[in-house]
Amino acid sequence: MDASLHEYERESRSLLWSSIAAGLEIGFSFFLMMVLFSSFHEELDKSALHLVLSMSYPVGFILVIIGRTDLFTEHTTLAILPVADRRQRLRDLGRIWGFIYLGNMIGTFLFALILVGYASVSQNIVSAGFDYYGQKLISANNSALFLGAILAGWLMGLLGWLVSSSTDTISRIMVIAIVTFVIGLGSLPHCVAGAVAIFSAWIGGDGSVGFMEVLRFQILATLGNTFGGAVFVGLLKYGYITNNLP
Repeated sequence: MDASLHEYERESRSLLWSSIAAGLEIGFSFFLMMVLFSSFHEELDKSALHLVLSMSYPVGFILVIIGRTDLFTEHTTLAILPVADRRQRLRDLGRIWGFIYLGNMIGTFLFALILVGYASVSQNIVSAGFDYYGQKLISANNSALFLGAILAGWLMGLLGWLVSSSTDTISRIMVIAIVTFVIGLGSLPHCVAGAVAIFSAWIGGDGSVGFMEVLRFQILATLGNTFGGAVFVGLLKYGYITNNLP
């Protein structure tokens, strides 16, 4: 609870800059995925390629969480605890979520611009990878996208809870790698990591991913992630803790 309350004391400018950094850093998951796609998409079958790409998914999350920058899906769980305990107001929670989400989106969009620019001048990344992953993100119908996002938010909420309980760096890295690998392997929509991919497909793809598809993905992924982290982890953990206090 003390760590959650500390976030409410931070200035909005600090939250924004930290969350921009997180949006940029998490982009390295997608960067590695595109490098691996470019190297192996002609040699591996669909299932093997999916496994290889999923194994690279945790990289950006490790950089963000161990580096202590602010990721929206971590705060859906921890930041709601002081509100549930009536020690902070709902509008203060909105301020934290709003600045962190805005910063994450700015960071992911900037990373996508850099990545697309790099792909245009380098042989290490082929633009077909943007279309491949962009299509994976938008191929699900609205129900599947939203429910998958709830599961991703649930897992990210558990991750935030577990990381805050871990005492050493190695155990934190292991927890981050395992949980985010599950998200990647399950193709569960993550509103921040997925933003890098869908922005890249929109900016540097063949045109199959348009603005409305970007908007649909971001709205459903954000709502699902928020619900999964806040309800299935934040409120349930809060209820468990308060009911077991002496």
